[in-house]
Amino acid sequence: MSVYTSDTPAPLTLEQSGWLFFNGTLFQVSTFDLEVELIWKKKLSLAQILYFVNRYVGDALFLYGTAVLLWVPDGAYFQRLCVSYLSSPFPSLIVSWTWLKFQMSVLLLKSLYPAKTFLTLLSSTGQSFGTVQTFLSVTTLGAMQGIMVHRIVSMYRHERKILIGLAGTFIVEMSAACILAGLSVRLAGAPVELSETLRSCIPVDMVAWSSALWFLMMIFDFLIFLLAAREGIRYRREALARQRSPETSEILANTRWSKEKSLLRILLRDSIIFPFIGLLMCMFNTLAWYVLPLGALQYTMNISAMGSPILGCRLILNLRDAYYRPFADELRNSTLRGKEPCVRKTPWYRYLDE
Repeated sequence: MSVYTSDTPAPLTLEQSGWLFFNGTLFQVSTFDLEVELIWKKKLSLAQILYFVNRYVGDALFLYGTAVLLWVPDGAYFQRLCVSYLSSPFPSLIVSWTWLKFQMSVLLLKSLYPAKTFLTLLSSTGQSFGTVQTFLSVTTLGAMQGIMVHRIVSMYRHERKILIGLAGTFIVEMSAACILAGLSVRLAGAPVELSETLRSCIPVDMVAWSSALWFLMMIFDFLIFLLAAREGIRYRREALARQRSPETSEILANTRWSKEKSLLRILLRDSIIFPFIGLLMCMFNTLAWYVLPLGALQYTMNISAMGSPILGCRLILNLRDAYYRPFADELRNSTLRGKEPCVRKTPWYRYLDE
């Protein structure tokens, strides 16, 4: 039976919610050493800025959503956060985000009781839960899409028409997303406490275009996936042409390059599978507006806050220097790595600067 239909749903214990938070942030901790070596020790670039926004704003959103939905013990605080302000959210949101970053740095030095320490954080923002969650979601997903756009442009060898087309489409999409987000946060919210530690903020008086934001992002993610798959198929055709050539067929016959003609091997590369997962995530969020109860929307957005930093950041960390190069280099690097010994005395990322 669902928690939305049960009269007495079981509350989440502090240990259960803590374990949920630990699993959500485990990726960030386990890849921090790679982040330092592959991101912060290099020169400042657009990819670094997108990486920072995607990873740390996404972490802040997941931390914020988990605290509001699971950790706040007093229902009065949650009710105050749930009720949306009808005034314009843009000026106060900047102040709220500044306070949020400050309070998060303070929390690292406080005790191990998250339910109590988060009360100060949530009450000091002065902004509704829906406003903060909506705008941080747009920011995080936009950074993830920016990382994938950067990769697509590199895959196409920085072709001018691809660069201008994707950059223009991305700017239009993000502008429209911010406008839709600004209009959607004006909706009133009704706080619903399903149990002591399980609650939701249900939007009321929703208009027909409320889900347009996710449709917009889904269409753009579909465009990114099509461009990535198109480049993969083009590479496969070129690889087949090389293997049919009399000059190269004998040379490539006994190498791993002969296996790269498989379409499945090409489509399972990070540059193609990651945009596909991002597309599925947007499709899930879109369907949530029509299939799941309204109270589940905040939880799906929190799942996206956990998933988008993993997709965007992991794409850069997995590809390493091949992230900035054409698609053929990504396949070539993976082929060469397959011939290397399984055991190394030095971590693989030490060889990047040689």
